Amino acid sequence: MEEVKNAYVQLCKAHRVDVQDCVIHALQRAATSDREGEQVLNLSTNGLTSKTCGILGKLLASDRILTHLKLNDCLLDEESVKALAYGLSGNSSVRILELKGNSIRGGGVAAIGRMIRSNKTLQSLALEWNNLGLLGNSFAIFAEALGANPTLEHVDLRSNQLTHDSAGELAVALRRNTCLKTLDVRWNNAGITGGRALLTALETNRTLTGLHVAGNNVPQDVADAIATAVNCNEQRHLLSSEYQSRTRMLTREIRSVELSSKQQLAGLLRTIDEQRDALSETQHGSSLRISELQTTLDERRDAIERLTSKLRDAETALSVSERQAQDDAAQLERQRQSVVGVQEQNCEAEQQLRSQLAEEAAKCVAMQARLDDGERKRRREEQQTAQLTEELLRLRAELKLKCSDFEEKMEKEKHRRKQSVREAEERVQREVDRAARDLDTLERVHADETARLEARHVDTEERLSRSREELVAERLRHGEELQEVKRNAKTEEDLKLKHLEERVRHLDQAKADLEKHVNEQNRTVGELQTKNSSFTLEKESLSRRISVLSQVSWQADRIDVT
Repeated sequence: MEEVKNAYVQLCKAHRVDVQDCVIHALQRAATSDREGEQVLNLSTNGLTSKTCGILGKLLASDRILTHLKLNDCLLDEESVKALAYGLSGNSSVRILELKGNSIRGGGVAAIGRMIRSNKTLQSLALEWNNLGLLGNSFAIFAEALGANPTLEHVDLRSNQLTHDSAGELAVALRRNTCLKTLDVRWNNAGITGGRALLTALETNRTLTGLHVAGNNVPQDVADAIATAVNCNEQRHLLSSEYQSRTRMLTREIRSVELSSKQQLAGLLRTIDEQRDALSETQHGSSLRISELQTTLDERRDAIERLTSKLRDAETALSVSERQAQDDAAQLERQRQSVVGVQEQNCEAEQQLRSQLAEEAAKCVAMQARLDDGERKRRREEQQTAQLTEELLRLRAELKLKCSDFEEKMEKEKHRRKQSVREAEERVQREVDRAARDLDTLERVHADETARLEARHVDTEERLSRSREELVAERLRHGEELQEVKRNAKTEEDLKLKHLEERVRHLDQAKADLEKHVNEQNRTVGELQTKNSSFTLEKESLSRRISVLSQVSWQADRIDVT
């Protein structure tokens, strides 16, 4: 409210208007008594000048804070009312306006009419103790604007010198208005004609739930009919409000059910997506594991192939060793044959020596005759023979030693060759056994790994199939649950709709009964009005007869006096 006060002071300075203390005090009181959602400016019982009202009108045109404006008993003149109405025409915050006891009439009434035609925020208008009905043209403008206003719900027109013509203008406005709820026209001069006009307007108007006509010289039957019509409107409004509230409640429930269904469906879809993602991740992991195992299997296969190639190389080396052993055996055979040749040569040498010995013996026999000639020669010869014999024996011993050494060497070489061949065979056999064992181990490992991979693959396939079956079953179950929820919601909605239709049918029946009762009462009222008019005519005829009789009696008395 401090902003409103500052704006008021600035506007006064800008237009060279004296600042009224009463307005400043009212703004200060409003600032200290602000309540949440309601900003009240109370200027009642203050004498406001037309210039101050002009400033207030400019202030109200741009204000977005004030919600309740009180200007009761301020003795506002026509210019002041016009200025305030002009400002309120563009206001979008004031919902309650009080202008009681300001003797508003003529141009002021027309200005208020133009204001309520333009204003789309005002909900309550209090115009008690004014003179709105003094000039019919001005009030016609006001009533026409009231009929076109889409926001006013409460209008107070008490003690405004409204005539039956003014009531007729209000009746025309009520036929067009679809927002007004209460209209107070007490303590005016509507009369029977105005009362009937308002009653006729209520036949069209279905929103007015309060119409007060006391103190307007309206007959009691018309007032009762107006009260009945207003009560019907009130009952209709209550039923409509209840129907709308229930409809809103049902709409909220339906929306909540739809929202929960959508949320459940979204959750289900998220779960399905998560399961699908998990399944894809599992499949990806399985495919990666299978590819790794396939790579390991390929590596093992390559190792087996390398071992196989090594085995072939070992077999080749074995065959080479066998060929070498065969060559060594052939060489040994050749050496044996050479030894046999040496033995034959020794035998030939022995034979030659024996032949030489025989020749020497022959020479000894031949030279026996020469024994006498030289014993020394014989002895020398004998010594030579002995030496030759020793040499032969030595040669024989050496030959035997050489033969034995050669045979021993041959045996050792043969043994060594056999041992090397055996060692080579054992080594090759060990290599072959080791290769066979490695091959068997690799085959067993490969078989175990293959079996384990196949089992894992089968297990993965089974889990995948189970996951798919569970996913399909879950999807079917959720689909069935969703369908069941939809069916239940539709069934409940149909039941509620049937219940509402039944209630509406009962309400329509009650409405028809009420309308029938109202029509019957209208007929009764018409009959009573007809009887009343006939009684009035009879009364007038009797009055005329009484007047004629009075005149006759007066003339007779006059004649008697004469």
